[in-house]
Amino acid sequence: MRCRLPLPALLTLAAFTASASAKLHLPYIDDYLMCRAQPLPAVVQHLSGEAWKLDAKGNASPLQEGMRIDEQEGVKTSASGFASLLLGDGSRVVLPSGSQVRLHLVQKQSIPQIILEQGQAETYVIKRPSDYDRFQIVTPIGVLGVRGTHFRVRNDGEQSVLEVLDGQVAVNREMAVQGEVKVGPRQGLLFKRQGAVKPVELLPAPTLIGQDGQKGDAPVWRLYLRPLPGAQRYRAQVATDKTFLNIQQENFSSEPKMSFTGLKASFYHVRVSAYDEHGLEGETGIYDIFYYPPATLAKASGG
Repeated sequence: MRCRLPLPALLTLAAFTASASAKLHLPYIDDYLMCRAQPLPAVVQHLSGEAWKLDAKGNASPLQEGMRIDEQEGVKTSASGFASLLLGDGSRVVLPSGSQVRLHLVQKQSIPQIILEQGQAETYVIKRPSDYDRFQIVTPIGVLGVRGTHFRVRNDGEQSVLEVLDGQVAVNREMAVQGEVKVGPRQGLLFKRQGAVKPVELLPAPTLIGQDGQKGDAPVWRLYLRPLPGAQRYRAQVATDKTFLNIQQENFSSEPKMSFTGLKASFYHVRVSAYDEHGLEGETGIYDIFYYPPATLAKASGG
């Protein structure tokens, strides 16, 4: 019986076998007669701004699209950089600005781990067939076990923050499965090293109600949101793809309006969200907008 791999696995295999010096990985994992795609190495699918690849010793080199990130290697994004990684099993990890992760593979179960060392990671995990086969995000506070979902996780001082948009995430402050807390869709969780761990409902997505802008040496594009009860801060991201794997810019504001600078006239996908009093980011609203900054009005000359 031959293994049939999903297309992402085949694409990833083609990317990393192109290098003669690459570490040899079988394209699949033969585990108890179950054929599973090899999750690592990952491939840099999209890159915007400046970012770096970190080798196993922490040495940095400029990140490039198509570059592979193997076990014990990592990725770091700059203050204005965004990167997305495609794993061999089809899962994707998007790193916004100021983030850093390292990749690891638990050899005994061949479970991929994303070790979040700084910032935030937004993850799209393909559905796993069982609790045994989990994708894991490791934070300084605990381990998130995932069987298939869309969620965000970030380090925030002395606590980790989880927001589940779809599916379910199991949270455990220890490596053992016992005592885990399950966080469902549209729920968030703040978890520290000690204390109660209880999921709460996320804020709904804010509504985009208008836009304007102006041309010039640094074109400005402004977005206006309807004020959302309970919102303490707002976030907007601009991407060239509807899956938001190729993010161009993002902005935060304490008011329901924000601006972007330097974007060219084009068709964009815009994603907006809001943060509650606990610092949890809520659901997202997505809009497709053709941005074309109007010409600056000329001043009338005096007579």
